[in-house]
Amino acid sequence: MTYTEIQTISAGGIPYTEYRAEPEIDEEVIITIEFTPKKQSWDSEYQYSQPEFVFGDMVATKQQWEHCQTHHLPDTELDLFRICAMELVESLTPSGQLLSQPYWKYGIRCLEGTKELIWFSESALVRIQLDNPDWL
Repeated sequence: MTYTEIQTISAGGIPYTEYRAEPEIDEEVIITIEFTPKKQSWDSEYQYSQPEFVFGDMVATKQQWEHCQTHHLPDTELDLFRICAMELVESLTPSGQLLSQPYWKYGIRCLEGTKELIWFSESALVRIQLDNPDWL
């Protein structure tokens, strides 16, 4: 932990220096969001799956990624988007039983600074690992 000098004050003619501890910059902050399904997995033939993507992941549409792979285009040709929202979709009977396998949808913004989201299924997106963060 590093310390930064904040101020020097004098009390009774004796100077005192005040320091403040600063957190390490290298620490990665991880935010975890957990939920408990209303129905336990043993009550149904369907299971709740872990999401394939998380908030902040950089993704491209699978269609555009496959186009770049087929035509041997560099990854810099891809339009990249950040996952901004996630939704668990559950089809339930009136009694609350699952009708089908729950699945995740992911919201991305096509234009930075807009509030409108476009929703995609997991199968429509591909995670992009950025080797060069300045690429964005």
